Amino acid sequence: MFILDEPYVSSLLLETVLKNGYEILENDFMKAEAATYNCNGFCGKFNFVSKKEALDVIENGKVYINSENSINFIMENCPNSNFAKVISLCKDKFQFREALKPLYPDFFFEEISVEELDKIKFENVGKPFIIKPAVGFLSLGVHKVRSKEEWERVKTEIKAEISEISKLFPKNVLNISKFIIEEIIEGEEFAIDVYYNSANEPVILNILKHPFLDGDDVSDRAYTTSAAIVKENITVFSGVLSNIGKAFVQNSLNVKNFPMHIELIKRKDGKIIPVEINPARFAGWCTTDLAYFAYGINVYEYFENRKKPDWELISDKAGDKIFYFAIAERPKELQTGDFKFDYEALYQNFSNILEKREINYTEKPVCAILFGSTNDTGELNKILKLDMKSFVKGV
Repeated sequence: MFILDEPYVSSLLLETVLKNGYEILENDFMKAEAATYNCNGFCGKFNFVSKKEALDVIENGKVYINSENSINFIMENCPNSNFAKVISLCKDKFQFREALKPLYPDFFFEEISVEELDKIKFENVGKPFIIKPAVGFLSLGVHKVRSKEEWERVKTEIKAEISEISKLFPKNVLNISKFIIEEIIEGEEFAIDVYYNSANEPVILNILKHPFLDGDDVSDRAYTTSAAIVKENITVFSGVLSNIGKAFVQNSLNVKNFPMHIELIKRKDGKIIPVEINPARFAGWCTTDLAYFAYGINVYEYFENRKKPDWELISDKAGDKIFYFAIAERPKELQTGDFKFDYEALYQNFSNILEKREINYTEKPVCAILFGSTNDTGELNKILKLDMKSFVKGV
């Protein structure tokens, strides 16, 4: 069953659930989507299920959500279910670190409240650290701190952010009353879409590399994948994910038929440290669709039908191209005046766009989502450096 909600459902996901007749919770968001949906060749009716039917599935079956907003429905209606307990452990970054502590006994982390911010001294931590909401997602409220002076600035910024961020999402999705401080993990960041099968074994559907502009960048501007990235990491990542699954079992939680989006960092010494887990879904804002454009993997069908990719065959077909997802964030100027975003000027910066999805930026914090391919790593660096303000007409 699928629970689909704001802020965005991709056309690939809608087409997939429609043509396959997958069950979908009938909520206000999906009723509105169904009323305006352009069938694009997959005409028919969505297979809606009632709230009562949905709750039975949550208690007993496998569920996929597309959005953090869907979590609220689960936590309010099935708070004692195994499904909800797995979500709670993943979403609470402190509890998540506690659960994985046997695997990473030397990793430093500490939970603090908003009221304790001023009590924390940089010298007491003794090393560069990252601070983020204990319950959160994307890069909201995330800051890196490498010095005493930086910590004083970050504390001021966090206090200014609190009132604004708290208006955007429910507490089950983003709770900024508590923060977690943890050591900075230096290395290459990866994002993996995986589900655990009926034997609690991880089935990897997507391996994405998360490039950054520099050491202070925490944005989600772009993700990449390639046959080389998959071949180099599939075996070691499978081992790490297997250990994570076992850690859940040791905490009396069942992850069978459970989807996850897991972020990892591979340090220079080869050790792989989990950053966080986004439960019950794959990469958000349709980032996960990159598997379809790169490898022909429809992650929604693979999860629903318990399929496992033949990565050796798929990687050989992909060749040496680099495939990427890129997101054009809404510039602040578009919120303050009668300006327009110049999509055509944006597209000139991409050599081979596989699909572009223009977003209503008057309602969402995003102007466009693009999928593309390239053989030039310089193009990826150029994408990371793009100033979205330069595509605003009328400024």
